[in-house]
Amino acid sequence: MVENLADVIEHGPRDQQSDASVSDLNAHFEKCQHLLNSISGSINTKAMTVEGQKRKLEESEQLLHQRRDLIGKYRSSVEELIKSEP
Repeated sequence: MVENLADVIEHGPRDQQSDASVSDLNAHFEKCQHLLNSISGSINTKAMTVEGQKRKLEESEQLLHQRRDLIGKYRSSVEELIKSEP
């Protein structure tokens, strides 16, 4: 299609065929542009999703560490109570 359009532009006057070629080329360009925009949006969405998942994982790890610390403190407190009983 592009070669036909280039041939018309180089060798002849504009006519209905060249106008139709330009219209076809514009339509294909618009479809490609739409597809690229769609892909770009999808990539951004997935990247945001991955970043969100990473944040959730980091938050979960932090909560897990806090829980372990609290369990350790609880265990120490219980052991001290047991030792202090007569």
